Amino acid sequence: MLNYYDKDPRLEKWAEVIVDFCTQVQAGERVEITGEIQGEPLMLALYKRCLERGAFPVLRPVFSEAAEIFYHTANETQLTDVSPVSIFDAENTQVSLHVLAESNTRNLTGIDPAKVSKVRKARQHLSRIRKETIRWNITSYPTHAYAQDAAMSIRDLAELVFSAGFLNRPDPLKAWQNLREKQRVIAAMLTGTRTFRVETKGCDLSMGVEGRRICESSGAVNMPDGEIYTGPVENAVNGRIKFSFPGYFMGQVVEGIELEFKNGRVISATADSNEVFLREMLETDEGAHYIGELGIGTNWGVTRFTKNLLFDEKMGGTIHLALGDAYRETLGENRSAIHWDILHDLRQGGRLYADAEVLIEDGLFAGRFADAWNRPD
Repeated sequence: MLNYYDKDPRLEKWAEVIVDFCTQVQAGERVEITGEIQGEPLMLALYKRCLERGAFPVLRPVFSEAAEIFYHTANETQLTDVSPVSIFDAENTQVSLHVLAESNTRNLTGIDPAKVSKVRKARQHLSRIRKETIRWNITSYPTHAYAQDAAMSIRDLAELVFSAGFLNRPDPLKAWQNLREKQRVIAAMLTGTRTFRVETKGCDLSMGVEGRRICESSGAVNMPDGEIYTGPVENAVNGRIKFSFPGYFMGQVVEGIELEFKNGRVISATADSNEVFLREMLETDEGAHYIGELGIGTNWGVTRFTKNLLFDEKMGGTIHLALGDAYRETLGENRSAIHWDILHDLRQGGRLYADAEVLIEDGLFAGRFADAWNRPD
Protein backbone atom coordinates (compact mmCIF):
# COMPACT_ATOMS: atom_id res chain seq x y z
CA MET A 1 0.00 0.00 0.00
CA LEU A 2 1.31 3.43 -0.89
CA ASN A 3 1.93 5.67 2.09
CA TYR A 4 2.78 9.10 0.69
CA TYR A 5 -0.76 10.34 0.27
CA ASP A 6 -3.11 7.62 1.47
CA LYS A 7 -3.84 9.71 4.60
CA ASP A 8 -3.62 13.03 2.78
CA PRO A 9 -6.47 15.39 3.80
CA ARG A 10 -6.92 16.25 0.13
CA LEU A 11 -8.49 12.82 -0.32
CA GLU A 12 -11.55 14.09 1.54
CA LYS A 13 -11.69 17.12 -0.77
CA TRP A 14 -11.39 14.77 -3.75
CA ALA A 15 -14.30 12.67 -2.51
CA GLU A 16 -16.35 15.77 -1.79
CA VAL A 17 -15.81 17.11 -5.32
CA ILE A 18 -16.87 13.80 -6.90
CA VAL A 19 -19.85 13.11 -4.65
CA ASP A 20 -21.18 16.65 -4.09
CA PHE A 21 -20.26 18.45 -7.32
CA CYS A 22 -19.67 15.88 -10.08
CA THR A 23 -22.47 13.38 -9.43
CA GLN A 24 -24.55 15.27 -6.84
CA VAL A 25 -25.36 12.12 -4.86
CA GLN A 26 -28.69 12.42 -3.04
CA ALA A 27 -30.07 10.76 0.08
CA GLY A 28 -31.64 7.40 -0.68
CA GLU A 29 -29.73 6.79 -3.92
CA ARG A 30 -27.88 3.55 -4.54
CA VAL A 31 -24.23 4.12 -5.37
CA GLU A 32 -21.67 1.59 -6.56
CA ILE A 33 -18.00 2.32 -5.88
CA THR A 34 -15.65 0.18 -7.95
CA GLY A 35 -11.93 0.18 -8.63
CA GLU A 36 -8.66 -1.67 -8.29
CA ILE A 37 -7.64 -2.39 -4.72
CA GLN A 38 -4.69 0.05 -4.78
CA GLY A 39 -7.27 2.83 -4.86
CA GLU A 40 -8.59 1.79 -1.45
CA PRO A 41 -7.87 5.13 0.32
CA LEU A 42 -9.96 7.12 -2.18
CA MET A 43 -12.64 4.43 -2.45
CA LEU A 44 -13.10 4.53 1.32
CA ALA A 45 -13.24 8.34 1.27
CA LEU A 46 -15.97 8.14 -1.40
CA TYR A 47 -17.81 5.49 0.65
CA LYS A 48 -17.72 7.71 3.73
CA ARG A 49 -18.88 10.80 1.84
CA CYS A 50 -21.80 8.91 0.25
CA LEU A 51 -22.91 7.73 3.69
CA GLU A 52 -22.72 11.29 4.98
CA ARG A 53 -25.01 12.31 2.11
CA GLY A 54 -27.57 9.69 3.16
CA ALA A 55 -26.98 7.42 0.16
CA PHE A 56 -26.61 3.61 0.09
CA PRO A 57 -23.09 2.95 -1.23
CA VAL A 58 -21.72 -0.50 -2.08
CA LEU A 59 -17.96 -1.11 -2.35
CA ARG A 60 -16.87 -3.43 -5.18
CA PRO A 61 -13.07 -3.65 -5.38
CA VAL A 62 -11.64 -5.48 -8.38
CA PHE A 63 -8.31 -7.16 -9.15
CA SER A 64 -6.21 -5.84 -12.02
CA GLU A 65 -5.16 -9.36 -13.03
CA ALA A 66 -8.75 -10.60 -13.45
CA ALA A 67 -9.12 -9.17 -16.96
CA GLU A 68 -5.92 -10.87 -18.14
CA ILE A 69 -7.07 -14.20 -16.70
CA PHE A 70 -10.46 -13.78 -18.37
CA TYR A 71 -9.09 -13.10 -21.85
CA HIS A 72 -6.54 -15.93 -21.63
CA THR A 73 -8.94 -18.52 -20.21
CA ALA A 74 -12.51 -17.79 -21.33
CA ASN A 75 -14.00 -19.84 -24.17
CA GLU A 76 -16.11 -18.36 -26.97
CA THR A 77 -19.35 -18.63 -25.01
CA GLN A 78 -17.84 -17.05 -21.93
CA LEU A 79 -16.35 -14.18 -23.96
CA THR A 80 -19.76 -13.16 -25.28
CA ASP A 81 -21.83 -13.87 -22.18
CA VAL A 82 -23.43 -10.90 -20.42
CA SER A 83 -24.44 -11.72 -16.87
CA PRO A 84 -28.08 -10.97 -16.01
CA VAL A 85 -26.75 -9.91 -12.61
CA SER A 86 -24.77 -7.15 -14.33
CA ILE A 87 -27.90 -6.02 -16.15
CA PHE A 88 -29.89 -6.03 -12.90
CA ASP A 89 -27.21 -4.04 -11.09
CA ALA A 90 -27.08 -1.46 -13.87
CA GLU A 91 -30.85 -1.07 -13.88
CA ASN A 92 -30.96 -0.60 -10.11
CA THR A 93 -28.04 1.78 -9.60
CA GLN A 94 -28.38 5.55 -9.69
CA VAL A 95 -24.71 6.53 -9.40
CA SER A 96 -21.51 4.69 -10.34
CA LEU A 97 -18.09 5.86 -9.13
CA HIS A 98 -14.99 4.17 -10.51
CA VAL A 99 -11.42 4.60 -9.26
CA LEU A 100 -8.73 3.60 -11.74
CA ALA A 101 -5.73 2.33 -9.76
CA GLU A 102 -3.90 -0.21 -11.89
CA SER A 103 -0.81 -2.03 -10.68
CA ASN A 104 0.15 -2.98 -14.25
CA THR A 105 -1.11 -0.94 -17.19
CA ARG A 106 0.17 -3.54 -19.67
CA ASN A 107 -1.81 -6.53 -18.40
CA LEU A 108 -3.64 -6.91 -21.72
CA THR A 109 -0.70 -6.26 -24.04
CA GLY A 110 -0.46 -9.89 -25.13
CA ILE A 111 -4.20 -10.39 -25.64
CA ASP A 112 -5.56 -11.08 -29.12
CA PRO A 113 -7.24 -7.81 -30.24
CA ALA A 114 -10.05 -9.82 -31.85
CA LYS A 115 -11.05 -11.10 -28.40
CA VAL A 116 -11.17 -7.56 -27.04
CA SER A 117 -13.35 -6.47 -29.94
CA LYS A 118 -15.68 -9.47 -29.47
CA VAL A 119 -16.21 -8.73 -25.77
CA ARG A 120 -16.90 -5.04 -26.39
CA LYS A 121 -19.51 -5.93 -29.02
CA ALA A 122 -21.23 -8.40 -26.69
CA ARG A 123 -21.39 -5.86 -23.86
CA GLN A 124 -22.55 -2.96 -25.97
CA HIS A 125 -26.12 -3.10 -24.61
CA LEU A 126 -24.89 -3.19 -21.01
CA SER A 127 -22.53 -0.30 -21.70
CA ARG A 128 -25.41 1.69 -23.18
CA ILE A 129 -27.54 1.16 -20.06
CA ARG A 130 -24.69 2.28 -17.83
CA LYS A 131 -23.84 5.32 -19.95
CA GLU A 132 -27.37 6.57 -20.47
CA THR A 133 -29.27 5.74 -17.26
CA ILE A 134 -26.64 6.04 -14.51
CA ARG A 135 -24.83 9.16 -13.33
CA TRP A 136 -21.22 8.06 -13.40
CA ASN A 137 -17.77 9.39 -12.73
CA ILE A 138 -14.30 7.97 -13.34
CA THR A 139 -11.19 9.19 -11.58
CA SER A 140 -7.60 7.94 -11.44
CA TYR A 141 -5.66 7.28 -8.24
CA PRO A 142 -1.84 7.56 -8.45
CA THR A 143 -0.07 4.22 -8.48
CA HIS A 144 3.51 3.16 -9.15
CA ALA A 145 2.38 1.79 -12.53
CA TYR A 146 1.00 5.17 -13.57
CA ALA A 147 4.11 6.91 -12.24
CA GLN A 148 6.36 4.62 -14.27
CA ASP A 149 4.30 5.21 -17.42
CA ALA A 150 4.60 8.96 -16.89
CA ALA A 151 8.35 8.74 -16.10
CA MET A 152 7.65 10.48 -12.79
CA SER A 153 8.13 9.72 -9.12
CA ILE A 154 5.01 8.67 -7.25
CA ARG A 155 5.18 11.92 -5.26
CA ASP A 156 5.35 14.09 -8.37
CA LEU A 157 2.49 12.21 -10.00
CA ALA A 158 0.36 12.56 -6.88
CA GLU A 159 0.96 16.30 -6.85
CA LEU A 160 0.05 16.51 -10.54
CA VAL A 161 -3.22 14.69 -9.79
CA PHE A 162 -4.07 17.02 -6.92
CA SER A 163 -3.19 20.07 -9.02
CA ALA A 164 -5.25 18.93 -12.01
CA GLY A 165 -8.20 18.31 -9.67
CA PHE A 166 -7.89 21.82 -8.14
CA LEU A 167 -7.51 20.05 -4.80
CA ASN A 168 -4.72 22.40 -3.65
CA ARG A 169 -7.07 25.37 -3.80
CA PRO A 170 -8.93 26.66 -0.74
CA ASP A 171 -12.32 25.86 -2.30
CA PRO A 172 -12.06 23.17 -5.02
CA LEU A 173 -15.82 23.14 -5.63
CA LYS A 174 -15.77 26.87 -6.39
CA ALA A 175 -12.80 26.40 -8.72
CA TRP A 176 -14.68 23.74 -10.67
CA GLN A 177 -17.77 25.92 -10.83
CA ASN A 178 -15.64 28.76 -12.26
CA LEU A 179 -14.21 26.44 -14.93
CA ARG A 180 -17.72 25.26 -15.81
CA GLU A 181 -18.91 28.84 -16.28
CA LYS A 182 -15.94 29.75 -18.52
CA GLN A 183 -16.42 26.65 -20.65
CA ARG A 184 -20.10 27.39 -21.06
CA VAL A 185 -19.23 30.86 -22.32
CA ILE A 186 -16.84 29.45 -24.95
CA ALA A 187 -19.32 26.73 -25.94
CA ALA A 188 -22.01 29.38 -26.42
CA MET A 189 -19.64 31.46 -28.56
CA LEU A 190 -19.05 28.40 -30.76
CA THR A 191 -22.75 27.67 -31.23
CA GLY A 192 -23.53 27.79 -34.94
CA THR A 193 -20.02 26.83 -36.04
CA ARG A 194 -20.14 24.88 -39.28
CA THR A 195 -16.58 23.57 -39.56
CA PHE A 196 -13.57 22.99 -37.33
CA ARG A 197 -10.20 22.70 -39.04
CA VAL A 198 -6.95 21.45 -37.49
CA GLU A 199 -3.63 22.63 -38.92
CA THR A 200 -0.30 21.39 -37.57
CA LYS A 201 2.87 20.03 -39.11
CA GLY A 202 1.77 17.04 -41.16
CA CYS A 203 -1.91 17.56 -40.39
CA ASP A 204 -4.73 19.26 -42.24
CA LEU A 205 -8.12 17.96 -41.18
CA SER A 206 -11.57 19.52 -41.50
CA MET A 207 -14.64 18.38 -39.58
CA GLY A 208 -18.16 19.56 -40.34
CA VAL A 209 -20.26 20.14 -37.24
CA GLU A 210 -23.30 21.97 -38.61
CA GLY A 211 -26.36 21.10 -36.55
CA ARG A 212 -24.28 19.53 -33.80
CA ARG A 213 -24.21 20.72 -30.20
CA ILE A 214 -21.08 22.19 -28.65
CA CYS A 215 -20.82 20.80 -25.10
CA GLU A 216 -18.56 21.30 -22.12
CA SER A 217 -17.33 18.83 -19.54
CA SER A 218 -16.31 20.06 -16.09
CA GLY A 219 -16.49 17.07 -13.79
CA ALA A 220 -19.78 15.39 -14.61
CA VAL A 221 -18.18 12.11 -15.74
CA ASN A 222 -14.42 12.52 -15.20
CA MET A 223 -12.28 13.98 -12.45
CA PRO A 224 -10.06 15.78 -13.20
CA ASP A 225 -11.82 17.26 -16.18
CA GLY A 226 -11.79 20.24 -18.48
CA GLU A 227 -12.83 20.02 -22.11
CA ILE A 228 -15.15 21.41 -24.75
CA TYR A 229 -16.38 18.84 -27.23
CA THR A 230 -18.74 18.03 -30.07
CA GLY A 231 -19.61 15.22 -32.48
CA PRO A 232 -18.56 15.80 -36.11
CA VAL A 233 -21.09 15.14 -38.87
CA GLU A 234 -20.46 11.55 -39.92
CA ASN A 235 -19.79 12.19 -43.62
CA ALA A 236 -18.05 15.55 -43.18
CA VAL A 237 -14.53 14.70 -42.02
CA ASN A 238 -11.83 15.08 -44.66
CA GLY A 239 -8.06 15.24 -44.66
CA ARG A 240 -5.15 13.66 -42.84
CA ILE A 241 -3.79 13.67 -39.31
CA LYS A 242 -0.66 12.12 -37.82
CA PHE A 243 -1.20 12.14 -34.07
CA SER A 244 1.62 13.65 -32.05
CA PHE A 245 0.98 11.38 -29.05
CA PRO A 246 0.69 7.58 -28.90
CA GLY A 247 -2.74 6.00 -28.74
CA TYR A 248 -3.58 4.00 -25.60
CA PHE A 249 -6.52 1.60 -25.55
CA MET A 250 -7.39 -1.59 -23.68
CA GLY A 251 -3.84 -1.99 -22.38
CA GLN A 252 -2.34 -1.57 -25.86
CA VAL A 253 -0.01 1.19 -27.09
CA VAL A 254 0.03 2.33 -30.72
CA GLU A 255 2.79 4.76 -31.76
CA GLY A 256 2.66 7.17 -34.69
CA ILE A 257 -0.98 6.75 -35.70
CA GLU A 258 -1.75 8.36 -39.07
CA LEU A 259 -5.29 8.43 -40.44
CA GLU A 260 -6.73 9.72 -43.69
CA PHE A 261 -10.45 10.51 -44.01
CA LYS A 262 -12.70 10.93 -47.00
CA ASN A 263 -16.33 11.85 -46.55
CA GLY A 264 -16.05 10.93 -42.89
CA ARG A 265 -14.63 7.43 -43.22
CA VAL A 266 -11.07 6.28 -42.52
CA ILE A 267 -9.62 5.30 -45.90
CA SER A 268 -6.02 4.84 -44.76
CA ALA A 269 -4.64 3.85 -41.36
CA THR A 270 -0.99 3.33 -40.53
CA ALA A 271 1.11 3.30 -37.36
CA ASP A 272 4.77 3.16 -36.47
CA SER A 273 4.08 0.32 -34.03
CA ASN A 274 1.22 -2.08 -33.23
CA GLU A 275 -0.55 -1.32 -36.50
CA VAL A 276 -2.31 -4.69 -36.31
CA PHE A 277 -4.17 -3.57 -33.16
CA LEU A 278 -5.15 -0.28 -34.81
CA ARG A 279 -6.63 -2.14 -37.77
CA GLU A 280 -8.42 -4.66 -35.54
CA MET A 281 -10.10 -1.83 -33.62
CA LEU A 282 -11.17 -0.15 -36.86
CA GLU A 283 -12.81 -3.43 -37.90
CA THR A 284 -14.78 -3.70 -34.64
CA ASP A 285 -17.82 -2.45 -36.57
CA GLU A 286 -18.65 0.08 -39.27
CA GLY A 287 -18.93 2.95 -36.80
CA ALA A 288 -15.32 2.42 -35.67
CA HIS A 289 -14.20 3.86 -39.04
CA TYR A 290 -15.68 7.28 -38.19
CA ILE A 291 -14.94 10.07 -35.73
CA GLY A 292 -17.40 10.23 -32.82
CA GLU A 293 -15.88 13.16 -30.95
CA LEU A 294 -13.68 16.23 -31.28
CA GLY A 295 -12.51 17.37 -27.83
CA ILE A 296 -10.54 20.47 -26.81
CA GLY A 297 -8.53 20.22 -23.58
CA THR A 298 -8.87 23.17 -21.20
CA ASN A 299 -7.14 22.04 -17.99
CA TRP A 300 -3.74 23.69 -17.74
CA GLY A 301 -3.21 21.93 -14.42
CA VAL A 302 -2.33 18.89 -16.56
CA THR A 303 1.18 20.01 -17.43
CA ARG A 304 2.62 16.96 -19.17
CA PHE A 305 1.77 13.79 -21.04
CA THR A 306 1.37 10.95 -18.54
CA LYS A 307 0.19 8.11 -20.79
CA ASN A 308 -3.02 8.10 -18.73
CA LEU A 309 -5.75 9.27 -21.08
CA LEU A 310 -8.05 10.36 -18.27
CA PHE A 311 -5.59 13.18 -17.59
CA ASP A 312 -3.98 13.63 -20.97
CA GLU A 313 -7.12 14.36 -22.98
CA LYS A 314 -7.86 17.30 -20.65
CA MET A 315 -4.43 18.88 -21.17
CA GLY A 316 -4.73 22.55 -22.06
CA GLY A 317 -3.47 23.24 -25.58
CA THR A 318 -4.35 19.82 -27.02
CA ILE A 319 -7.26 18.30 -28.89
CA HIS A 320 -8.38 14.70 -29.08
CA LEU A 321 -10.36 12.77 -31.65
CA ALA A 322 -12.33 9.65 -30.75
CA LEU A 323 -12.76 6.80 -33.18
CA GLY A 324 -16.19 5.27 -32.78
CA ASP A 325 -19.20 6.05 -30.66
CA ALA A 326 -20.54 9.61 -30.45
CA TYR A 327 -21.93 11.12 -27.27
CA ARG A 328 -25.69 11.57 -27.47
CA GLU A 329 -25.62 15.07 -25.98
CA THR A 330 -23.64 16.35 -28.99
CA LEU A 331 -26.40 15.05 -31.31
CA GLY A 332 -23.75 12.88 -32.94
CA GLU A 333 -25.22 9.89 -34.73
CA ASN A 334 -22.25 7.55 -35.05
CA ARG A 335 -22.66 4.27 -33.17
CA SER A 336 -19.90 1.82 -32.30
CA ALA A 337 -18.77 -0.58 -29.60
CA ILE A 338 -15.59 1.46 -29.18
CA HIS A 339 -14.79 5.05 -28.23
CA TRP A 340 -11.03 5.51 -28.55
CA ASP A 341 -9.67 8.97 -27.76
CA ILE A 342 -6.33 9.84 -29.39
CA LEU A 343 -4.47 13.01 -28.44
CA HIS A 344 -2.90 15.68 -30.68
CA ASP A 345 -0.75 18.65 -29.64
CA LEU A 346 -1.41 22.23 -30.77
CA ARG A 347 1.16 23.90 -28.52
CA GLN A 348 3.99 24.19 -31.04
CA GLY A 349 2.76 25.85 -34.18
CA GLY A 350 -0.73 24.36 -34.22
CA ARG A 351 -4.00 26.07 -35.05
CA LEU A 352 -7.63 25.12 -34.62
CA TYR A 353 -10.12 27.15 -36.65
CA ALA A 354 -13.82 27.59 -35.98
CA ASP A 355 -15.02 28.36 -39.50
CA ALA A 356 -12.59 31.08 -40.65
CA GLU A 357 -11.73 32.30 -37.15
CA VAL A 358 -8.71 31.12 -35.16
CA LEU A 359 -9.96 29.47 -32.00
CA ILE A 360 -6.64 28.14 -30.68
CA GLU A 361 -3.10 29.07 -31.72
CA ASP A 362 0.04 27.55 -30.23
CA GLY A 363 -2.08 25.87 -27.60
CA LEU A 364 -3.88 28.97 -26.31
CA PHE A 365 -7.28 30.47 -27.01
CA ALA A 366 -6.98 33.30 -29.53
CA GLY A 367 -8.75 36.61 -30.19
CA ARG A 368 -12.15 37.07 -28.63
CA PHE A 369 -12.02 33.53 -27.26
CA ALA A 370 -8.92 34.45 -25.26
CA ASP A 371 -10.67 37.54 -23.94
CA ALA A 372 -13.60 35.42 -22.75
CA TRP A 373 -11.41 32.71 -21.25
CA ASN A 374 -9.06 35.01 -19.39
CA ARG A 375 -11.72 37.07 -17.68
CA PRO A 376 -11.31 37.16 -13.87
CA ASP A 377 -12.94 34.32 -11.90
